[in-house]
Amino acid sequence: MGISLSATKILQTNFEKIISNEELVELLITGKFYEFEQILYSQILGLYDNVCKSFIRLVSFSPEHVSNQKKAAVKRGLKKLEFRKASIQLRTGTKIKHASLYAKQAPSTYEGSRHLSSILWQTELSCSPMYKSISCLFSVICPSFEVSKSLLRYQNIKSNYERIRQVSLGLAESCIANRSSIQLSKGETLADQKVVIAMDGGRTRTRVYEKDKVGRKEKYTTQWREPKMFVIATCDDQGKLNKDCKPIYDTTFGDDEIFELLTEYLTNLQIDKAKSVQFLADGAPWIWNRVKPMLIGLGVEEDKIIETLDYYHAVEHLHEMKIYFDQGEQKECFTELKQALWEGNIEEMGQLIKRGIKDVDLEKFNPFKYFKKLEKQIDYQSLKENNRPCGSGIIESAIRRIVNLRFKSPSSFWYPENVEKLMFMRGVALSGRWEIMMNNKFA
Repeated sequence: MGISLSATKILQTNFEKIISNEELVELLITGKFYEFEQILYSQILGLYDNVCKSFIRLVSFSPEHVSNQKKAAVKRGLKKLEFRKASIQLRTGTKIKHASLYAKQAPSTYEGSRHLSSILWQTELSCSPMYKSISCLFSVICPSFEVSKSLLRYQNIKSNYERIRQVSLGLAESCIANRSSIQLSKGETLADQKVVIAMDGGRTRTRVYEKDKVGRKEKYTTQWREPKMFVIATCDDQGKLNKDCKPIYDTTFGDDEIFELLTEYLTNLQIDKAKSVQFLADGAPWIWNRVKPMLIGLGVEEDKIIETLDYYHAVEHLHEMKIYFDQGEQKECFTELKQALWEGNIEEMGQLIKRGIKDVDLEKFNPFKYFKKLEKQIDYQSLKENNRPCGSGIIESAIRRIVNLRFKSPSSFWYPENVEKLMFMRGVALSGRWEIMMNNKFA
């Protein structure tokens, strides 16, 4: 099977027009390289569109393609097939028409396209996989849909605000359905790795509609909510993050939900075969009450689990005590308190607090109770000696880059179900796993 001679001749003629374009030669001679690149790139994209059209039209009525469409129809219970025109928006944003088998009859529970070519090629929303990928990637990397539209147009990709938003949310919805596996490489595992897991929360403003007395949506509230995020990474024997192993980010709302999601990832990654698992977080009880039971439940031996209170959070908490200290003891005591904290010496910390705060009852003094409760998570000197990270910088950085820089604007009100999808996609993009996910999605 091949493109017809007439179509081949047209493509050849178009190509020859490009390479023999005297205007392009003149632009180079006069030093206008920027304009040269613009015109050449635009013409190459036009050639790309023509090649795509030729191949799609070639395949549309081929026996093999028709047979595959019929098989897809049988699998989904689609009947009464006939040829109809369907459209595809190509990688360049150009829309073309082609012939596709269409099912006039479908089961009552069926959802999705009735164009069988769309099902086979995964061109839902009438756009190609690459157009979906590029549009969504730009929309989550850029600070807004509007900026992504401008950058797409700068790349000579036809787009508009609503189309980018529609395509981005559509792709995100289909990817997030398999979120705990879709961004993983085939056979990816944490076996024999020193694993570092960190968790924290961010802030985003959501739009929640309220219904009036007759059940219609009317007013909406703009609540600030805390999306919970985790990062899974590995480190080498020197305690440095392994750059050859891409981190994994994911975000959701709800305390139980984030741990359920993390459990799915760790199960897929064979966490039970890891050399060690270090968990870093701030002092939030909702985190520490769940960490060890989850890891043990996944088959991780207890002596391989290292729980660490982020050192910088710990020091911040230490500074909250300052208002209670006598002025004369404050400076000296705090220098010694930091050293005791670094050494994980809770008893010494208690003695220093007694020295600096008159008549303090340590059993009722909440700032000290905080450290007492997390005593096993604050032996930083030992961690440093064994080349283990003491701070949760990897999650703090992730919160800033994934959530704050895109979804924390006080003037943006997100639907909770939409913002979670886009946070997931942005996390995949910033971790360097986008191509892995797209290959898994469209394989």
